[in-house]
Amino acid sequence: MPIARIITAVVLTLAMLYVAGTASRGRPEHIVHTDGPYTFDVTTVPKITAGQSDRLTITVLPELSPGHAVVYRTTGAERGKDTPVGEYYTRPAVLVESESLSYGVEVVAGERGGREYYVFDVIDSSGTTVARFADSDGSPMFVKYIGDVPNIVLIPHIVFMFVTVFCVVMAALHAIGLIRGGENARPMAWWLGLGTLSAVVGGYPFGFGMNWYAFGVIWEGVPFGTDATDNKTQLLVVYFLFVVLASLGSLTRGRFGKDLFEVRTLGWLGLSAFAFQLAVYLIPHSIQFPPALTCTVCYTVIGLVILAYLVALVRPRPGRALR
Repeated sequence: MPIARIITAVVLTLAMLYVAGTASRGRPEHIVHTDGPYTFDVTTVPKITAGQSDRLTITVLPELSPGHAVVYRTTGAERGKDTPVGEYYTRPAVLVESESLSYGVEVVAGERGGREYYVFDVIDSSGTTVARFADSDGSPMFVKYIGDVPNIVLIPHIVFMFVTVFCVVMAALHAIGLIRGGENARPMAWWLGLGTLSAVVGGYPFGFGMNWYAFGVIWEGVPFGTDATDNKTQLLVVYFLFVVLASLGSLTRGRFGKDLFEVRTLGWLGLSAFAFQLAVYLIPHSIQFPPALTCTVCYTVIGLVILAYLVALVRPRPGRALR
């Protein structure tokens, strides 16, 4: 039933966007970390609006031994991640709540797009570090400086993101029918084509605006950069385009080209577009991977998709009547 299909698509879309939102590395995280005799309890502050301030707070248990103190070591805005911790600026953390043994420092954000890397250390009277709070791999934590994104950019970006997911889910539901023996691939191709258009509009012009206002850059998908979020969007668009072009005959009712695969195979491709989208959305938003890994994965995936399309385009294939 069409109504049941739409309701299912809406529910799956909301569920996928909820999972993507809650998995975002741009949200505060509660972290408990033990090093030496001390346990650190922290709710992170992943981003601060440029020019504004926020407090980084850390609870240190048990109560500090005599002669021990909590200090905040930071690169500041002008130094990068590769700065050795020994060259960080150091300032004492202030006891802000004695009952919970919470310490804090005020951080003022610099220009949008910048970052401040930091660790919290417990030091003894000689200045020697006896315990350190850092990321799980031992690398420093960081705070991003972001700009305000105007609603005229933010709202359309969110709307197009919702429309993209909804359309791809609808395409997947029609694809299941093709896998089960259906013959009309046009509904699947139409929904996926609409989803691809929405992804392009929401991810590129409005994505450019999001990047500019938030981080001061335009686009960092390969080959222009290694930002994980931009590259996830780019990979989605590339794969969606592949499936749309593979079903171009059905999409245009035979006016432009032919389908590159048999109907059942097109169904599997439509379902794979949903699976690919799900896999991408399960990668936490705002997470950053090493640049070399990002380039390797993105160029490999794009290269394989282009190769698959070219092979399908030139190989002999039987024509079929299109509805």
